[in-house]
Amino acid sequence: MISIAKELDAYDIAQEIRQERQIHKGSFLLLEGERDIKRFSKFVNLEACSIQNCFGRPNLLGAIEILLDEGFPGILGLADADFDRLNSCMRGNEALIYSETHDFDLDIVNSDVLQRYLEEVGHPEKCAAHGGCVGIRALIHEGCKPLSVLRYVSHTQNLKYRLDHVRHRMVCVNGAVDVSQLVDHVSAGHLASQSHKEKIARLVSQHVRLDYAFEQLTNGHDFAALLGLALMEKLGDRKPPQAWSSEVERHLRLAFSAIDFIKMPVFFAIIKWEEDNLPYIVLKSNLKALAPQTIN
Repeated sequence: MISIAKELDAYDIAQEIRQERQIHKGSFLLLEGERDIKRFSKFVNLEACSIQNCFGRPNLLGAIEILLDEGFPGILGLADADFDRLNSCMRGNEALIYSETHDFDLDIVNSDVLQRYLEEVGHPEKCAAHGGCVGIRALIHEGCKPLSVLRYVSHTQNLKYRLDHVRHRMVCVNGAVDVSQLVDHVSAGHLASQSHKEKIARLVSQHVRLDYAFEQLTNGHDFAALLGLALMEKLGDRKPPQAWSSEVERHLRLAFSAIDFIKMPVFFAIIKWEEDNLPYIVLKSNLKALAPQTIN
């Protein structure tokens, strides 16, 4: 299934939705992948709305454009903003809702979920010493910054670095990404020459000194990875398997409740989409009842 998924493109996703429309007459919620499905499906009315895994952001954005051009009704996509806000290139339309931060993983970190997670697995005195949630978010963002800016410049300048499988433990010193170790770790093939590594290290160091909006720069996976490392010493005494980024991400998702969801901009954006696209429904009806004072 994974190999088949890699071959799918936006046209394949659009065709799947067209075919399903022959049976399903309700709405379609397009999501980037399994993590988003796990995060949002518990809030979706699965009788009225069919969830479509798009196997990546490009497929989601492309399928939305194809179907909108056809006048296909009842489609809504939730997409990570990625670096689009930093680059001022957001592709807006009536069928797309973007994360408020770099991605929906980081949106969760910005909610009350992080506080509850730290209360469960962190050391109270260590967390307080680092300024509680506000201070800890700033600490992790700053620690991530060299990797975040390398992802950014590699994306915007098409530098061809393969950054999908960075091993965070191998590029960090005292819980923060070290530029030299990062460059050594990701440099391979024609990028591995000493002169090229020195050039990219200078580029990353220059960008680290710039004042970026951390919440648009840092992705949720890197944040979770460095949070896990911090919980082993700076913020707690977690064992390595408990501090893997996959474990941190999983527990943050599990802690993400309906109460957290109804406080987020994505919830209100979906409600607005439903109002504008009757009779199509995405969310469970009881969610509105949880926040009657905020919805008119």
